[in-house]
Amino acid sequence: MTDRHDAAREPAAPTVVGRYVLHAAIARGGMATIHLARLLGAEGFSRTVAAKRLHPQFTEDAEFVNMFLDEARIASKIHHPNVVPVLDVIQSGTEVILVQDYVHGVPLDKLLRAAINRKQPLPLEVVAAIVGGMLGGLAAAHEARDELGEPLGIVHRDVSPQNVLVGVDGVPRLLDFGVAKASGNAHVTRAGVFKGKLAYTSPEQLRGVVTRATDIYAAAIVLWEAVAGRRLHAGLAEPELIAVVSRGEVERLTDAVDRASLPPERWQLIENVASVVERATAFEPDDRYATATEMMEALAVAAPSATAAEVSRWVKLLGKEYLEGRERVIVAEESSWRKQKLGPAELAGGVPSVRPGEGSQPSSPSSLKPSLLPAPQPTRGRWATVAALLLIAGLLAGIFVVLLRKPAEAPRVIAAVPVSAAAPVIAPPTPVIAPPTPVIAAPAPPEATPAPDAGGAASAAVPTAPRSYRAAPTPPPAAVAPAAPSPAAAAAAAPNCNPPFYFEGTKKVFKPGCL
Repeated sequence: MTDRHDAAREPAAPTVVGRYVLHAAIARGGMATIHLARLLGAEGFSRTVAAKRLHPQFTEDAEFVNMFLDEARIASKIHHPNVVPVLDVIQSGTEVILVQDYVHGVPLDKLLRAAINRKQPLPLEVVAAIVGGMLGGLAAAHEARDELGEPLGIVHRDVSPQNVLVGVDGVPRLLDFGVAKASGNAHVTRAGVFKGKLAYTSPEQLRGVVTRATDIYAAAIVLWEAVAGRRLHAGLAEPELIAVVSRGEVERLTDAVDRASLPPERWQLIENVASVVERATAFEPDDRYATATEMMEALAVAAPSATAAEVSRWVKLLGKEYLEGRERVIVAEESSWRKQKLGPAELAGGVPSVRPGEGSQPSSPSSLKPSLLPAPQPTRGRWATVAALLLIAGLLAGIFVVLLRKPAEAPRVIAAVPVSAAAPVIAPPTPVIAPPTPVIAAPAPPEATPAPDAGGAASAAVPTAPRSYRAAPTPPPAAVAPAAPSPAAAAAAAPNCNPPFYFEGTKKVFKPGCL
C-alpha cells in the first residue's frame, strides 16, 4: 500500500456504506484503497476503523472479489495480539469492503527508511522485539484452526516490512493476508501466476511450492534488512533478482555490517543473529526452522529484546513525520464530521444521510447505502408494564377495603305482616333497652276485651321486655322489623263489637270492624 498525507486538502465528502462512514483515503495499493472510517452504533456510539475498499474496476471480477473475501475469512480466524484483526466484511452492490481495526502506528519499511535517512539504525534490541512479535503473529496464522478444530493451513506468502505495522504502543502487528493461501480459499491461483514480493521470495516459491517454510524464509530476509540497515537485493533488475532468488543466494549478514564501527559485545550479538538468519534462509525447506515459534525462540536466545515502551520511543522518533501526517488527517476528518451534525431523526430513518458542513460537500445519493443502524427502541412497553402494575395494586386495595367493610353476618329482614292475618307476633331476637321503670299496660275495660278476629286468632298481649342495662347495637333502619303494638294501643284500635251491630231506625247495621 502507498500511504498518502495531504494536510492542506479539504476533507473529502464522506460515503456511508451500511453502518460505516468512509472518510479520506490514507493508503492506496494495486487492488484496494485504505480509508479512515467510522463505525456507527446506537446512542451516539462511534469507533474509528480502517476500511480496505476494493477498487471499482475489480468489483466485477469474480477472482479478485473471491481473493478479497478470502482475506477476510482467513484473518478473522486468527486471534493474536501481533495480528491486525478483521472486524467485518461488506459486499453490497458494487462495494466490497474489508473492515479492520485501526492501529495508529508506522509500517516497518518506513521506520527502516527513516533510520537510513537519519543514519541512525534501529538498535538490535528493538529489531529483535519487532521481528520476534512478527514471528509470533506468523505462528498464530500457521496454527489457526476452524470452528471444528481442523487446521486451516494458512501460509501468508507476503511477509515483508510493508506488511508489519509497528504501533505507537510498541506492539508489532502482521497484516495484509490478501494473497494468503489456506485450505478453504474460494479462489485458486492459476498455474504460472506468482503472488508475493520477489525480494522476499524463497526458491521453492518461484517453483510454485508454498509451505510454512516459505514464510520463515521471508521473515529471515526481513530480519536481515532490519539489522543490516539496507535492502538485501538492492539495485538488481527483475531478471537478475529472479536468478539470484532461484539459486538461494543470500549475502551473509556479518558481511553486510561494518565490524570496525561496532563494539565487541555488539558484534557478538550480530553474529548470533546471523546464525539464525542463515538457518532460516537455507535452500532446502527441511533445513530451516520447522515452525515460526522455533525461530522466534532462537532469536530470543541470540539477542535480547527491547520492551514495548522502548520500541514505542523509537517508533515516535523515527516515525514522527509519518505519525503527524496521519494525525492531521484524523483531526481534519473528525472536525468535518462534527460539523455535519448527523441528526437522530436521520439515524432512525434507516439511511444516515450525511449533512454538508463547512469544507465538505454532500454525498451523492448513489454513494449512500442502506444503514444497518438499529432504530431507537420504543418505550411503550415500559409504560405498559408500569400501568399494569398500578392497576393490579388498585384492584388489591379495593378488595382489601371491601373485606374490611363486610359485616360478619348479614342482618335478617322480617317482612311486615298485616295484623288481621298474622300469627302471634314474636319479639325480635335483638334485646331492646328497657326504660328504668317497667311499663305496665293498664287493664282494658270490659267492653274493650278483644274478640276473635276474622281469622279466628286472638290478639295476644306482648309481655314487657325485662330490664336490661347492656346496650345492643341498633340494626340499620331497613333491616329492623316493625315493633308489635302495646296492649293499650291494640285495645284502643279494636272496635266495640259487643254488640257487633247497631240500629238506624228499624235497619240493623253491622259494625265494619266486627264482621
